[in-house]
Amino acid sequence: MGKINLQTRLQRVACVDKDLYVTSPVRYSTITWEDVVKYAAENSGVPKAQVASFSYAILQQVEQFVLNGHSLEFGTMGTWYLSARAKAAETEDKAGSDAVERISLKFRQSGRMRDLLNSSVTLNTLKKVVGGDEGTESGSDTEEPDNDDEATDDPLA
Repeated sequence: MGKINLQTRLQRVACVDKDLYVTSPVRYSTITWEDVVKYAAENSGVPKAQVASFSYAILQQVEQFVLNGHSLEFGTMGTWYLSARAKAAETEDKAGSDAVERISLKFRQSGRMRDLLNSSVTLNTLKKVVGGDEGTESGSDTEEPDNDDEATDDPLA
């Protein structure tokens, strides 16, 4: 079971033109692909060079599949697919590639991942952050993270 830490911030919400408290998951860092390869090699007992070779070959294939318009299902995580933002046109001639404003790569989580996130994850509010300050708000109901877990959720910690 996972544990997602949350933070609450006072921020401007444009659609209602008010300052409101918004809660979002804490993101600790960005894990590089090299880090993933290193951890996979350590956890599998396979030499890092072999894991790196295999993983970079997969990344090249993934890139080629995406650039050729394929959706990619990543096991129980979900599916990556291309999406386009384009201007609507009254005629087919005006609706071609010139109408495309942006192409982006999107991710749709699988039903299993959605179920895991909704039922198997403990949400833990670390602190309330006011504005952009990193200090805790005085008089707020904050929880300190419990350190009863043997393993940490942050692999770099």
